Amino acid sequence: MKSCLLILLSLYIVCCHGNPNKELSPKTVTDSNGNYADEESQLTYAAIPEGIEYIVKPEEYKYQGLLPLINGMQGFVGISFGKETPWDTFLGLVDGSVSFDQATILELGKWAGGYAACLVIGFLFFLIFPIVGFCFCCCRCCCSNCGGKMMQKRDDNTSAWRCCYIITLFLSCTFLFCGMVCTYVTNERMSTLFSEVTQTVQENTVDLQSFGNNTITQINYVAIDGFNFTAKVMLRDLNNIGPIVGGAVEESLSQQAGIDATFAQLLALDPVLVNMITDLTDVENKKQAIKTSISTLDASMTQLATDIDSTFATCGATCGSAPDTTGLKDGTNFDPDSMPDFSSELQDLEDVQDSNLTGLVIQGQEEFDNISVRVETESQSTVQTITDMVSDFETVVGDALGGVSDMLTLFDSISNLTSTIGNLGNMTLTGSLTVDDLEKYRWAGGVALTCFVLLIFLLQLVGLVFGCLGCCCCGDKNSTPTERGKVSNCGGLLLMASVGLVFIFGSLIMLLVTLTYVVGAPLEEIACVNLRDPEYTIFKNLIDGGSPDTGPHTTILGDQEGYLLGDMAFGDPSIPLTVSGMLTDCENDKSAWEALYVDNFFNLNEVLDFKSTIDVDTEIDKISVDLSTIELISPDTKTELTSMRDAIDGIDFTGLKSELSEQTVTADFQSLRTTLQSAADNTQGQPSPLDTVHTNLINHIAELDRIETEDYADVKTSQDEMYISVQNLESTATPVPDQINSLVTALESTQSVLQVDGEQIIKNESSKFAYRVVGVGEQYATFVNNTIRTSLGKCKPISNVYQSILVNTLCGSVIDSWNCVWFSLGWSIAFMVLGLILSVKLAKHIRIMEELHPDDPGTDLPYRPPTTGKVHPI
Repeated sequence: MKSCLLILLSLYIVCCHGNPNKELSPKTVTDSNGNYADEESQLTYAAIPEGIEYIVKPEEYKYQGLLPLINGMQGFVGISFGKETPWDTFLGLVDGSVSFDQATILELGKWAGGYAACLVIGFLFFLIFPIVGFCFCCCRCCCSNCGGKMMQKRDDNTSAWRCCYIITLFLSCTFLFCGMVCTYVTNERMSTLFSEVTQTVQENTVDLQSFGNNTITQINYVAIDGFNFTAKVMLRDLNNIGPIVGGAVEESLSQQAGIDATFAQLLALDPVLVNMITDLTDVENKKQAIKTSISTLDASMTQLATDIDSTFATCGATCGSAPDTTGLKDGTNFDPDSMPDFSSELQDLEDVQDSNLTGLVIQGQEEFDNISVRVETESQSTVQTITDMVSDFETVVGDALGGVSDMLTLFDSISNLTSTIGNLGNMTLTGSLTVDDLEKYRWAGGVALTCFVLLIFLLQLVGLVFGCLGCCCCGDKNSTPTERGKVSNCGGLLLMASVGLVFIFGSLIMLLVTLTYVVGAPLEEIACVNLRDPEYTIFKNLIDGGSPDTGPHTTILGDQEGYLLGDMAFGDPSIPLTVSGMLTDCENDKSAWEALYVDNFFNLNEVLDFKSTIDVDTEIDKISVDLSTIELISPDTKTELTSMRDAIDGIDFTGLKSELSEQTVTADFQSLRTTLQSAADNTQGQPSPLDTVHTNLINHIAELDRIETEDYADVKTSQDEMYISVQNLESTATPVPDQINSLVTALESTQSVLQVDGEQIIKNESSKFAYRVVGVGEQYATFVNNTIRTSLGKCKPISNVYQSILVNTLCGSVIDSWNCVWFSLGWSIAFMVLGLILSVKLAKHIRIMEELHPDDPGTDLPYRPPTTGKVHPI
């Protein structure tokens, strides 16, 4: 039981002793954000929070089926203007560096010549078209010219011309219908623009506010949460300076002298000691068993020799010659008393066991393990000083990044703008008129224009259908012009009605087209084409400027030496801050730090220079721990180990095994058994007293067999068992002296290292600890630097504002819809005029004439006046 307890105690010491002082507590550090630090203080920072999801998504404008119309409009505008906008000329005219002379006029004319021609045509149409209509009507009504005389000359090509006019007018109606549809769709599209523009602006302002809030959240995460986690790791290391530095010292010493293995082997000697005592005690017990069995064997063989000699003396010559019983009388030739006495060695080992060798070893190991405690105790003031420095650095970082957060709180004011925009529809313009009311009137005007175009289309289409039906299906195909039917005549009247309406309202529609074109075409060419440019050329030409090394650059504010925004924002024109560059960076979702060149007024590296605040190296150098007083092996431990070694050295295993291997008896049991059996055979059946002799001989043989199988076998078994016990003891004890010598040498060597090199080892490990603590701060600085420069405040919402409001909404929705209106109406006017000409021509072929032409083939027929009365020339 005592042995078992010692073994369990040894295992407990080897496996568990000292662990609380050598292990980090806690081993790993985490926080609610997912940041993680391992045992080596290697930090893994979680991704910064994304924050509120943005409403506006970067996507191209959806034309909602108007793409062919918009492409046509943009193509027309592109033809109206030159290929490149003369920005230098515009800017020169603005700042006075370019005079408005003939060369300038010629340059601007090359660029906007088509645009000017369209304006001239539009205004001339507005002025001349009513005059043409008035003259046309007077010519027809008053002079019976211009087709006003109700007489038609027919020839062989008349039917062909009629078919040609019908087909051409049908095609013209088809294109007119397309213009009408485009006018209607564009008007309906414009009716939704106000709500879409309002929603888009609201969503973008909300996103800008979210951008500011998200950036503040990310800054707080970096400056507060990130630093709190980093400080937590630093404090974990500082509070565990004992396990880290002391444990490293212990590990260093262990590597030099194998101290852990040495203590483990020393503790392992205790169960070895127990086994040796057990084996040695077993050897002593076996030796006593051999003595007992040999004494019994000697007595039995002596008695048997005496009985055999007496029996053969009585038998005489009949039994033959008497056997030699000298071997039986001599007994065994193995003297148990000549075997060595192990009582002194056993006593020495028991004395070592009673001295509690395990406790002495544990005492030395505790001295070694207490290095961590000594380091922790001696470094308390240093740890407190560095902890205060960490708190001071937290204040520095918080104040620096907190200033940026205060700047970003300006985005909160955007919420007021959002509510204002949401109420624009209810804004009162004049009297009780609101923006929503104005939109209703605009929509009604658009519907009226669409209805007018639809009316012209219906008049022309229905007139065309009636004319075809009257000429082709009602028997009028071969009739004379004066005999045409009412259906075709009605169709001709409808066509002429459309002509009158076009003459009356066409110039007004053209005036509307021209006025809207005056505004819309330049906006499309100058603004939208450049705003859609992925290279942002308009900003490069008007605002950005360029490198100071390439000379002055013309901007909207005049000649600029260097970059305009860099000069305005930072007072340094060499800083390449540009609108085009900012928009490109934000489009690529880069950080605001990178896109806005924030590092030019905020020195991040200076803020993150924690070494200027936390002087870890100097404080760690102040740590001083004296290891010379540590006693790994006490004199008592060394004495007990020496006694154990000497006790083992005193055992002669070779001689003992040699004695146990010798033959025990010299008597030849088999030869004696043969002689006795022969004599028994000779006396078998003989008269008395030989029959008694025969019985005695049989008893002698039985006794001999018993001695051999019992008494001699007991002796042999005891010898073998003792031999095995000696072998077990030898295998256990033989390596122990050398082990003890090497263990004592290792402990003395480690003791010497502690006394001579202990201070330097402490300094080396303290330097490594300082590097570890500094490494934690450097990891935080790297994390903050990389996060702020690449991930914090990604300015995609700014690009979204540009894309959704300026490109998609202003150009894609407002200006494109505006331009589609004049383009659709202009398209319709063009085909109205074409339809006007074709209607006048076709009406002559389908209306009822008052008289036949003198050269008409039907002039020989009697005249039949029209049944409907006189037909007016119109």
